[in-house]
Parts: sequence; C-alpha cells; structure tokens
Amino acid sequence: MTVMDDPGTVERVALLIDRERMREILQTRLPGLRAPGLVIDDCQIVHTRYRTSAEDARRGKAFLSVCYELAVHGGAGGERHLFHVKAYRDGRSRQKFAEASSAPTVPPPLGAAVTHLPELDLVVWAFPNDPKMLHLPEVIIREKLRRHLPYDRLAARSDADVSIDVVRYKPEVRCITRYGLRTVALYGKTFKHDRARVIAGRIEALAGELAEAEDAFVIAPPLGYSAAARTVWQTELPGTPLPRAIERGGCQDLLARAALGLARFHALRLPDLPRTTLADRLAAAAAEAGELAEAYPWLRARLEEVVARLGEAAPRLPPAPDGLVHGDFLLKQLVVHGDRLGVFDFDNLALGDPIQDLANFIVDLGYHGFEARHVGAMTAAFLPAYRAHAGRDVPEARFLWHVSVQRLRDAYYFHKRRQLAPGFTQEVESMLAGAEDPR
Repeated sequence: MTVMDDPGTVERVALLIDRERMREILQTRLPGLRAPGLVIDDCQIVHTRYRTSAEDARRGKAFLSVCYELAVHGGAGGERHLFHVKAYRDGRSRQKFAEASSAPTVPPPLGAAVTHLPELDLVVWAFPNDPKMLHLPEVIIREKLRRHLPYDRLAARSDADVSIDVVRYKPEVRCITRYGLRTVALYGKTFKHDRARVIAGRIEALAGELAEAEDAFVIAPPLGYSAAARTVWQTELPGTPLPRAIERGGCQDLLARAALGLARFHALRLPDLPRTTLADRLAAAAAEAGELAEAYPWLRARLEEVVARLGEAAPRLPPAPDGLVHGDFLLKQLVVHGDRLGVFDFDNLALGDPIQDLANFIVDLGYHGFEARHVGAMTAAFLPAYRAHAGRDVPEARFLWHVSVQRLRDAYYFHKRRQLAPGFTQEVESMLAGAEDPR
C-alpha cells in the first residue's frame, strides 16, 4: 500500500499539479505576494518529484515536491521567481518548517526565505534557498558569486555587469546557471554533493584527450571548480540542440556523426574512473521494479518476470570489452556546433560496457515525439555507423539486454515525475512491454 491509496492525498496532488489553482494559492498565501500591485501573471511547473512508496511514508518524506516558476509583475528582482514546495502528511510540515527555519538562509528577491502553509501541510523555499544546497546562494547572489568565479582561467577579469540566468534547476540536487561576463559566457553546474573536484578533473582529462581529435565530439572548455560552492565551471559551447536539429532535417547525417563521435569517445582512456557492471545495472533496475510493483500491483508478475529474465540472461551474454561509458548519453546532451557535435554532462563517467550508451540513446529516440518510422530510420542510421567506426561488433543480445534494462529504468524515472498525469498508467505499461520485448 502506498500513500496514493489515500483519496485525500490524491486530491492534494491534483491541487499541487494544477498550475492555475496553485497560482491563486501562492498569490494569496505567500508572504511578499500579497502586497498591492504584485500580480502572478503565470505559474509554470518546472520540476516534480513523487515519493509515494511505503518506505518513503515510513521515513516521513514529503510525498510530492514541486518547483514552480512564477511570472510576477510589479515586484523586485525581475519577473521570474522560483519556489520549491514540499508536501507532507499528518502535520509533518510543522517539524520540517522548524528545521528549515534553523538552517542558514538568504533574503530572496521576493517573499520569505522559507514559508509554512500549515493548512496545506506545505513548506515553501524561495530560490536561491534550498533545503539540501545551502551553498547555492554563493553562485546566485552577485556579491557572493565574485568570490567563486574562475577569473584565473579567463582571458580578462570583469567584475561589472555579470548576468545570472538559471538554465535548469533540480531542487535539492543540482542547478545549472549561465553567467554572462563582459567578454565571455560561462556555465556553472552546482551540486548537492562535494564531487565537484572529481568531476572537474575528469572533464580536464577528457578535454585533453579530445583536443587533437578533429572527428570526435567537442566539449565546452573546462574552467576548473569551486570547492566552497560545489560548482564546476565551463566556457559556453553554443549550438543547436540535437533534437531541434533533427526536426529541421538531415537526421541521417546527424545520427552518423553522433555514432562516429560516440565511437571515438568510447575508445578514450581516462584515469581513476569508477567501474560499472551488468550486475550494477540490474540491481538498480530490480530495486526500481520493486517500487513500480508496489505502485502498480497488477503489473507485479510481469515486472518480476522481466527482472528474472534479465538476471538469467546476463551471465550468458556475448562478451564485450570495457570502455569509457558516458552514463547518460541522451539526445539532450548533444548540440550541433558548427560542423561538429558537442557533448555535455560528465557526472556519470565510468569504466564499463559502452553498449549501455548505445541502448540509452536508441531508447531515448522514442521520447521526443518523432514518428515511429522516423525513429526506425534513425536507429538504422546510428547502429551500423557506430559498428563501422568502433571497429568491433556490438552483439545484438547484449544490446537488447541493455535496451530492456533501460526501458525498465525509464518506467521508474517517469513514474517518479509523472505518475498522476493523464494516461500515464498506459505509458508505464507500454514501457514495460518494451522491456519485455526490446526488439
């Protein structure tokens, strides 16, 4: 039994994911937004995270986190404001608010740093305040930011007119921000964890390996890291996102270039990487399938059968040599940069089976609204090109094993973010069917 079996909780979720109703609630109940002349023109949801398992409930976790972007006119600090809302049950928000109030905060551009809405059992954080990233204001508030920018790696120092634009914010996990200086633009990726030094070191090593390879991926030039701000810096790498470029045409050429770049990437050797194995992949998928079975009990037998089949098949798969694994090789990680492709996101680099990246990429092709025949054509262009450039076989059984694992894991990923969206149950069943028959 999960918290979603409680009708009252389901009603609260329906409220929290209703942008118009939440616009009205936030307008009337958040401090600082009740002032005359301040009006929320629009409310967008930029991130959701469900925690609805029995274990989550036992640990008293918020059953839903939502990040809203509010367009406000008549206020200070510009028109765009982010608010991170966590929803609790049984009055737990009171204790959570007390804990949040005792933590360091900064005055936000609008409203209070942390707000308690007891009648809705909610705690609200106004960006850049974040319950897990207490250091986030260091890279968002201009006066603090200057202590951390990598001026020693830039051609010229510019203290004036630094523009700060939040590109992607995942509350309690990471924040990607663009900084415009007078002569250069750079990006900072700020983490909850303290692995910025390790990730920055791997990016430096990767940049060195790719420097002379004209047919390989290009990456944004590294600019080091800030240990205090837990942030990795890179110069901006402009380009057209690959999904958008594919929509404009020439997909076969783009996919062939992606295949070549990935083959070159997999051949690189970086020092001191963690190792990932088939057993690691399967263990993660099995744990996630267990939570899916709890949420969708009528799918339990099918989920358990898929996990069992994958476990039985793993030891019998044709061998494949280890190589560099990107770990999150999706279309969104690629841009068309001139006549080359740029690649991003090196948080999950590992030594392991590179076929994992192929499977992730092919599965991801199905999530961008492309027609099925278009996806088939792109797959047909990508895999043979990769095989040709990699100079080694990609055993079909091993590739399909990874496809099955990825579809199973994607079902869980989307479940944590969209489980009450209209028609989502059918989507889960479709992804499970794809895991059962990955061809």
